[in-house]
Amino acid sequence: MKNPTKIHIIVNELSGSGNGKKVSIELIKLLNKKDILFSLNVSRYAGHTICLASTISKNKTVDLIKKNHLLLIIGGDGTLHEALIGLGEEQKHIPLAYIPAGSGNDFAKGLEISKNVTEVLAKILKSKEPKKIDILHFYEHFSNETGYAVNNIGVGFDAATVKHANLSSIKKKLNKINMGSLTYLVSLIVVLTKQKGFPIEVKIDGVQFNFPSAFLVTVNNHPYFGGGIEISPKASPYDNYIDLIVLEKVSISKIIFLFILMLSNGRHLKHKDVHYFRGSHIHILSNQSEDVQADGEFSGNKSINLSIQPSARYFWI
Repeated sequence: MKNPTKIHIIVNELSGSGNGKKVSIELIKLLNKKDILFSLNVSRYAGHTICLASTISKNKTVDLIKKNHLLLIIGGDGTLHEALIGLGEEQKHIPLAYIPAGSGNDFAKGLEISKNVTEVLAKILKSKEPKKIDILHFYEHFSNETGYAVNNIGVGFDAATVKHANLSSIKKKLNKINMGSLTYLVSLIVVLTKQKGFPIEVKIDGVQFNFPSAFLVTVNNHPYFGGGIEISPKASPYDNYIDLIVLEKVSISKIIFLFILMLSNGRHLKHKDVHYFRGSHIHILSNQSEDVQADGEFSGNKSINLSIQPSARYFWI
């Protein structure tokens, strides 16, 4: 986007234990230097980015298409997650720019977005047109809820780990010593002995599979989750497919072994207890209450009746 007439910034200053604020200050200096007009909108509480993105995109004085106005998000995966909710289906044609400033930044890693503010801004300004990518668009039948995820949707062990990471003091402590990316790993170890198997039914493009004792169920939009763990190496946000991994309940020693394989070029996908699927529509059903997460945001402990499919969105990357 060459010569934007105005950039509308939404920043979560608390993301990455204050990194969001540092990034926004650096960006503002660059914009002032380039004489680019901007507005700064600070997200101050959970859900505020949803409101800000919705308000800006629907403001009649803001033209995010014809007048070269730009909507730019600064924060972690959760902030970007909220921005997409704010745009919803009505404004899904509006492109987003994004500068990662969280502790995990899986979306940035999956799409190779730099954390260097100067590099990201330069790339945005040089882009001739926004790039179309897939996100996860889901519908929860039990609760009649529609939502989105840029990274993944998890049920079971993955979600329980997210819940622990978000509710414990571990994340803040690690962020203070610039090791926030280890939050998920530490929580994973803590939750490992507690998670039990649960029955689940999945359908991939109408083909049904049943697992009487699932342990981890994750639908992925790109390879990474949990702060850079390459759980689904074949996943891509450009192929109009989504990937599903189901791990059955196994011993702790075998889970550790699978984790080692996960760090070895995706060799875990060949293990007999790991079930890997790809499709354009995935349905997950379980009448047993389980922890659920989307993009590292804990969604609750509940029965699941989820339909998930890829949906196109546009990014200046």
